[in-house]
Amino acid sequence: MKNFMLLSIVMLSFSLSSFAQAAVKVGVAVDMDLSLVAQIDRYNIVLGDKGFAVDYLVKTGVFDNKTPLSWYFAGGGWAGWDHGFGVRAPAGVSWYFAKGWDLYGQVQPVADLDNDFKLSVDGAIGVRYAF
Repeated sequence: MKNFMLLSIVMLSFSLSSFAQAAVKVGVAVDMDLSLVAQIDRYNIVLGDKGFAVDYLVKTGVFDNKTPLSWYFAGGGWAGWDHGFGVRAPAGVSWYFAKGWDLYGQVQPVADLDNDFKLSVDGAIGVRYAF
């Protein structure tokens, strides 16, 4: 089942890129747990063994034109981890270290909205390849 899900996401990424001219990046990250990640235009998608998250990139920018670094702020939601659901607001930095590749890190305030409301701060680090 996990292989089918992984294959479906990869095929969806390829089809979106070719049919809708979307900018697509696919990779892996540690975001709540080891996860498959994709960035499709302004959406970041995280699919882990125990949950998923979808974030919308609200604001992006570069630090200057001389360094291969960019920054972003996003907002989104998550479900499944610890059998809960909630919202999150990632802020991160991407480093473009080779053609088509970027390494990113982010911190995200997280609100758990299921049975007991609680706030926490999580982080993620990952690598992606742009098609």
